[in-house]
Amino acid sequence: MKNLSLAVTKWMASGKPGWNKAVAKLEKLQIPGNSNYAEFFMALRTQILYGAEFERMLAEDPSFKKYSLDYLAERNRAYYADILPTEPGSNTGYDFSFGNPDYSVKRFGKKKGQLITAIAHNMHTFRHYVRIGNYHEARTHAEFFFTLYGLWQKGITDYKTWHQAYLSLIKGDLKNRMLASIYISSNPEFTLYRDLLSSSDFKDVRYLFRFGIYVDPKTWKMAEFIAKYPQKELRKLAKYHVQAFQDAFKRKNYSYADKQYASVGYPMGMERLGLMLLEEIEKLGLTAVIGDPDITGANEQYNYDNSQNSALYYSQDYAAEVYEVYKDTLKKLAPLFKKLCGGVYVDTFGKKPFVPVIKSSALRYSSKQDKILREQQARLGKLYLDNFPRKNTAGSMISFPHPEIGEDFEAIFKDTLELNYLDSMHYAKLQENIISLLDQADYVHIKGVKGNKTDIKIKLHPLKNPKKETNFENCVADMNIPVGEVFTSPQLKGTNGVLHVGDTFLNELRFYNLKLSFKDGMVTDYSCTNFASEEENKRYIYENIFEPQQTLPMGEFAIGTNTKAYLMVRKYKIEYLMPVLIIEKMGPHFAIGDTCFSHEEDEKHFGLISGKQMVATENEFSAKRKTDPLEAYTYKHTDITLPYDMLAEITAVKADGTKLPIIKNRRFVVPGTEELNKAIEEAEKL
Repeated sequence: MKNLSLAVTKWMASGKPGWNKAVAKLEKLQIPGNSNYAEFFMALRTQILYGAEFERMLAEDPSFKKYSLDYLAERNRAYYADILPTEPGSNTGYDFSFGNPDYSVKRFGKKKGQLITAIAHNMHTFRHYVRIGNYHEARTHAEFFFTLYGLWQKGITDYKTWHQAYLSLIKGDLKNRMLASIYISSNPEFTLYRDLLSSSDFKDVRYLFRFGIYVDPKTWKMAEFIAKYPQKELRKLAKYHVQAFQDAFKRKNYSYADKQYASVGYPMGMERLGLMLLEEIEKLGLTAVIGDPDITGANEQYNYDNSQNSALYYSQDYAAEVYEVYKDTLKKLAPLFKKLCGGVYVDTFGKKPFVPVIKSSALRYSSKQDKILREQQARLGKLYLDNFPRKNTAGSMISFPHPEIGEDFEAIFKDTLELNYLDSMHYAKLQENIISLLDQADYVHIKGVKGNKTDIKIKLHPLKNPKKETNFENCVADMNIPVGEVFTSPQLKGTNGVLHVGDTFLNELRFYNLKLSFKDGMVTDYSCTNFASEEENKRYIYENIFEPQQTLPMGEFAIGTNTKAYLMVRKYKIEYLMPVLIIEKMGPHFAIGDTCFSHEEDEKHFGLISGKQMVATENEFSAKRKTDPLEAYTYKHTDITLPYDMLAEITAVKADGTKLPIIKNRRFVVPGTEELNKAIEEAEKL
């Protein structure tokens, strides 16, 4: 991999002279007039020069110690000022940004305005390029500015010419661009982010600005909180998380003995924990691959508005070109991928749920493009897994509150930590009582309380040998922390009914009165009440849960048993802020998309307590992998939970009609699970 690393580094550095030349030229450039085009070019020029300013700051003082916190915050905000939400009464910010399709369309008309928006969005990247040393991309984008500027100066502003210029930027040197992108995110020889962590003084939040990405005040609070957190306790948490990672391998009967690398992911503000996770991973004899910290960004509406800008050029020919380039790239990186064994990841929850404004001005894929995307997703997914098989890989995920959750942040953090430390084996024994009943059932019937329209039957796979086989996985705190669920892959035929959740947070978006209808395990209809019109609601669900799939199968059914999580959520009234990792343990949940055993269906999985073999590793949809692998997977898995307070009953029903209640009127009624009701009872008193 050394030769590949050198080639990528050389390619990225090759643009440095051209970048320097472009910056010098831009600094002298005087843009004439005050027309729409003049304002557009001035906005782009500002972005490029802000990138050059950040580069100079890094060169003068890589540690950023010479700069005051106020100065760093002001320069960081200046770079993102045009996409930050507009304050009431202000005439700056996103409402007046060319990255906002509403603004650009108003200034240039719909077709040209959408192109202008896509260009502005694509050019908001210079800080990132200089931070990672990708001067090839920095130079290319700066030169693109001069290409458009030259056309304007000649009076050439027609859509076709500008669109062609934009396509040249997007498609140019796709091969090296993709190689560099995957190299940076997957190769431990790219050490920028490791070096940033190891050289940072976490007691001084100025270190956050060294990443070159947006830093909001709440992130400072997280960084300050983690910096003051007792060293011993934080180290205990890191050790616990990495132990869970090891336990995931044991649970799957896998080994990382022949692997070399593991990934570490963490949210911005938790760099101190990220470094400890890196150190604990490397105690296992693995090298940690670490990238930039996870962030939401400066403006979620901006991200949403620009999420389908590739509709400007996405075609069958483009998809075919991307496929061939990706295939070639993975071939070069296959030796690296074969040494990767998964990793440990930290997430946060508690940020204000985002409900986007649906804009007719924003670019959206056509039905033809959706079909191409659907086919491409399947082809690229198979290609990736052919080169990076899931055999002998595992991952562990844990989540903590973000300071944006409110004044109870520190108390919620403490309570969340206690949830994460719950005894796995104790819960496994409780859950085995539930599995024993479920394994007698032909189907499971779930009904909501009055006012909730959930009424669905989950068909289970037949057990040929109940003494040695099981339908349900006894899930504890290894891959998904905290502990607390039993789950299965339902049989599709016979899975029918309606799932209704009043208020839920999915894929970082809020949904009101989400309702899904199932026929033989496939979604046949869906609705919500986020917007005034049925059309807008369906479009919102489609774009954020289904797209590019037209429908999705029921990939998972589970029963959560972590009633202590439910108590915590009710205590702080944060139901709608909870992440999947925690809320899925607080009632029955249903995943639409692929099963939990996606691409591992043919591996043997055994019960943690019973030792029985798990037989429900596939459904009729994933079974198509044997005849048509491209039609067997959706590459989606969205968990939707019906909380205990919305639940009237969960009943296992045997083939002869005998009913075996699991939960009735918000209480577990399976012998041996009575202690789970204590937290529910406490929650109801709040």
